[in-house]
Amino acid sequence: MKREDLKELGLNDDQISSVMASYGKSINDYKEQVASLTSERDSLKSQIGDRDDQLEALKKSAGQDNDDLKQQIKDLQDANKANADKYKADMAAQAKSFKIEGALRDAKAKNVKAVLSLIDTDKVEVTKDGSLSGLDDQISAVKESDGYLFDTAEPKSHVTINPSFKDNGGSDKESMTDRIAARLANGN
Repeated sequence: MKREDLKELGLNDDQISSVMASYGKSINDYKEQVASLTSERDSLKSQIGDRDDQLEALKKSAGQDNDDLKQQIKDLQDANKANADKYKADMAAQAKSFKIEGALRDAKAKNVKAVLSLIDTDKVEVTKDGSLSGLDDQISAVKESDGYLFDTAEPKSHVTINPSFKDNGGSDKESMTDRIAARLANGN
């Protein structure tokens, strides 16, 4: 979606900005989902490869003593459990990171990575309902100390001028500039 396409549809600049902001937010959500799923896929591929290697090692040792085989199976089970726990922790950390970055974008951070470096992510927790705890206070503190990192632009007011406006019986032939100059001269 491009601004030019929206202009062709007859939208004004404010409407275009609103549409682009909404579009950007939804695109960022999708990018986060893709990154998360890609990471998950890569991790699962790695785990499958590790398990295949482990099974091959078991096949080779099947001819050995039964106690050795039981010990190898126990070691593999322990290693697989440790890998599963590490995977869960990695995915939780990644989800937390994505949520923090999304919250910073929602807070209108101009440069998310720059603001993120000022945030102590260890003090931020993801609650059971998926919201972030401990981040709002830190964002407020960063806004106060380094406000330039956030977009605080207030909406611009627009003045519309009716070119056929008649002021106290003014003629239509009188230009807008002449009418403004006359008003300024009169002190109105």
